[in-house]
Amino acid sequence: MSAPHASPNLERFLESIARRLPHDALEALASLRPPFDEAGGDEMAVEVARVLQSKAKAALEDEKSGPLPDDFQFNEETWEARRELEAGGGTRYESAEAMFKDLGL
Repeated sequence: MSAPHASPNLERFLESIARRLPHDALEALASLRPPFDEAGGDEMAVEVARVLQSKAKAALEDEKSGPLPDDFQFNEETWEARRELEAGGGTRYESAEAMFKDLGL
């Protein structure tokens, strides 16, 4: 009998669970040592455990890398500066050299 493969829906569900787990739980899941208890004959449970472990490892890697550039996690000062620029305000420079000169760099 061939090993089952997790459906995309199950993978998304397990990923959503992993993203909500505290860091220590992710570390515990990520450090599980395969093979899991395959002697019990419940191949689907083994597959769920493997997928959840891979999602936990991915979540730990995401924690290390920080937010992506399109994750808008700005403080209020940054949001205010963005609003000012979008309204046409702020200082515009002809070149990077002019900006650095103005900043004293």
